[in-house]
Amino acid sequence: MRIRKKKSILCSVITVFCISIDQLSKFLVVKQKSEFLYGMEIFYGLNIVYVENEGISFGLFSNLNISFYLGILSFLISFYIIYLIFDSKRKIEFVCLSLILGGAIGNGIDRVWNGYVVDFFDVYYENIHWPAFNLADSFITIGGLIYIWTIFFNKSNQN
Repeated sequence: MRIRKKKSILCSVITVFCISIDQLSKFLVVKQKSEFLYGMEIFYGLNIVYVENEGISFGLFSNLNISFYLGILSFLISFYIIYLIFDSKRKIEFVCLSLILGGAIGNGIDRVWNGYVVDFFDVYYENIHWPAFNLADSFITIGGLIYIWTIFFNKSNQN
């Protein structure tokens, strides 16, 4: 029971941190959106832009007007992730899942309340731009990649 409590606390801290920093970053971008409509270069390869994304990650399916349903879906997926967190045996797994959970809830909040997600990172090289994304997308991607790595390549049961 003591391990489960520690896991709950760590998961909660990571998840709340991810949601908080994601929502704060979006709030700051929205507050200054007139400055970011055409992009503001931070350094070569990274602009801050203001994009209302009604699709899924990286703007996919943004023309289908399904943002509210994607928000509800992200909350349903969050419940499954919570199950996986408490079922996980290794610390790295539930840390990764907590990152994914924080990102999913962060974007889910935007979809339900606004009907879209604010994306603002524009990564590019010369004239090639990756679709705009936000911190929640980053948390989901980083958590997901490390989680998949641990499943396929780290077979040890060490914490």
